[in-house]
Amino acid sequence: MNPPRARMTVRSSLLAAPLLAGTMLLAATIFPARAAPAEDGTRLAGLLAMPYANGLTGAAGTPRIAWVERRDGVRNILVSDGGAAPRRVTAYTKDDGTDLWGLALSPDGRMLAFVEGGDAEYPDDAPPNAGNAPIPGKQTVRVVLPDGRIVAAGEGHAPAFSPDGRLLAFAHGGTLLVGRAGGVARTVLTTRGAITALHWSPDGARLAIEIDRGSHDVIALWQEKSGDDAPVFLPAALAHDQMPTFSPDGRSIAFLRVRKPLPTAERGKGSFWSIQVYDIATGTERTLWTAPEGAGSRFWAPEGVGLAWTGDGRLLFPWEGSGWLRLCALTIAAAPAEPRCLTPDGAEIASYRLSADGTRLLYTANAGDVDHWRAWSQPLDGGPASPLTGEDAQVMDVTTAGPAVAVMATSVDRPAHPVVLQNGAPRVPAAPLTPTGFTFATPRIVHVRGEDGRDIHGQLFLPPATTPGPHPALVFVHGGPERQMLPAFHPMGYYSNAYIMNQMLAARGYVVLSVNYRSGTGYGLAFRDAPGIGRAGASEYGDVRAAGLYLRARPDVIPDRIGIWGGSWGGYLTALALARDSSLFAAGADFHGVHDLTEPDHPGLSPVEKQQARESEWRSSPAADIAHWRAPVLLIHGDDDHNVEFEQSVLLASLLTARGVPFEDHAFPGERHAFLRTQDWLTAYLWTLRFLDAHLQVGQAP
Repeated sequence: MNPPRARMTVRSSLLAAPLLAGTMLLAATIFPARAAPAEDGTRLAGLLAMPYANGLTGAAGTPRIAWVERRDGVRNILVSDGGAAPRRVTAYTKDDGTDLWGLALSPDGRMLAFVEGGDAEYPDDAPPNAGNAPIPGKQTVRVVLPDGRIVAAGEGHAPAFSPDGRLLAFAHGGTLLVGRAGGVARTVLTTRGAITALHWSPDGARLAIEIDRGSHDVIALWQEKSGDDAPVFLPAALAHDQMPTFSPDGRSIAFLRVRKPLPTAERGKGSFWSIQVYDIATGTERTLWTAPEGAGSRFWAPEGVGLAWTGDGRLLFPWEGSGWLRLCALTIAAAPAEPRCLTPDGAEIASYRLSADGTRLLYTANAGDVDHWRAWSQPLDGGPASPLTGEDAQVMDVTTAGPAVAVMATSVDRPAHPVVLQNGAPRVPAAPLTPTGFTFATPRIVHVRGEDGRDIHGQLFLPPATTPGPHPALVFVHGGPERQMLPAFHPMGYYSNAYIMNQMLAARGYVVLSVNYRSGTGYGLAFRDAPGIGRAGASEYGDVRAAGLYLRARPDVIPDRIGIWGGSWGGYLTALALARDSSLFAAGADFHGVHDLTEPDHPGLSPVEKQQARESEWRSSPAADIAHWRAPVLLIHGDDDHNVEFEQSVLLASLLTARGVPFEDHAFPGERHAFLRTQDWLTAYLWTLRFLDAHLQVGQAP
């Protein structure tokens, strides 16, 4: 996870020499073209075809929910009333990579808006074309009408119904479009930058608009007036103003003002964010509270966790002041305002809502067990929290639908699926079933001691007891790096697929350790923002190496057949492991990894500081240790990746070629970072199975 709307793109300052096609073909044929057994391909295809749900949303006035289901690569939208059997409201039939996202139900639940096509992470870039259609699709806001017909409202994203359901607003670049819900929208304003989010006032009279202008963010208010639709900008600053939320009476707006610290800023020093309140009638702004120095002086929260007003005059906000991400409250009328944290210490929140009657706080947190996320309900006026979900489910997303509570749950053998909680009884509208003939292993939580003694958590996947050992082994490293892998299906589609792959590897005879290295989430601020991580020294690699040593010391593991695999930042750590420790890691699979961390410039730093930063970035890069790289590696990358430049893998292929290091490489024309087509995930994973089998010799005696 990253700061709001911050791109993950890694810019390299090195220019790689062009890689000749013949060289790439030669590298790809170094290894035998032995495919994975046909039955394993069929089994993996069946697992990836399991229905996976995301994008859960609920109607404000009725217990109706909607979500996107991806089944065998095909995405469709399903709707359920109160947890009853769902109905499908779209009729897509192809695994062509066309995403469905941005779901919004009208308050009465009779209409549904959604975005067809585009990329939710980069909505204003050219839409992806992973299926390489001759005429690429557009990013279109569509509306499902009460009679089931689907109409186009226009190009754009971020659809939002007004509180009375009469109007629908959405954005397209710096353009705001508003129209009658179910009709064609009209342009009401255009501004410099990109509109990233829209927020209606409780009476539907105004829209608060978040605008990203690169170096800073501003907030504007739009109100439909006769002959004058000009926006009013909230007092702007040299900062990122974001997450506006209206007071219940619509007279005030609270928002965050966030400043980005320089790379050389000392942790815990300085105060980099505050909560501001704007009075609409007077046009004046005041600072309600400023984060003090120390823990939590830099703002961080998962996507979607922002501000909310309560009916009794308090403002809810996330804060890491105790060293853990908790939900806290400020009394608006108090001067000075002092926060009171509501959720438990020693645990982190992932999402929250207020109940329909405004009396209870609904949230998800890993309270009591940092590797287990549950939904909780807690009275706003005080009192203990009570769990809403059981011990057999992982729940990180909660929403409301009228009086009902809806969550997205996963388990050891079930991908993400919605569960509706009403009157104390959980109802599952659509339960995904495990393909016949496959048994999911229950991952075990294990603890690895990092090189500096830090406690590192991981999930261990063991082969079936009937599989003769000892076994080859693998370390899996997640991306992000601000992520946490779980001993169950992950709620994110990317890591839901990775969980399937780890299960598949274990079923084939590998011991697999998925390691939650430092810089990840779920274990507190000191873990997520540990010293020397990433470009500042890659200290998280010590945890990855410790995971490899843990596997090598196990009696059920063949010590010289340990591999590593991962994607994105996990691809970076895979490459770093092979570059630094080819004697420990015998082979690896690097999906769209980062290989050169050097940045072209560092504004605000002195020439000496810039040089020190570049040296640290270089020393933290796999490219810096290429002379020590001996182990074979599989490289896979989509060439329309907007998160990690495709050139990062081209660069590594050139470096490996120059050194004579064996590698196999594959590119997906038109694919993004998180592959949009399930067929491409299947192809990539089959390449990975074949590659790892060949080099780690699964099923062969030591």
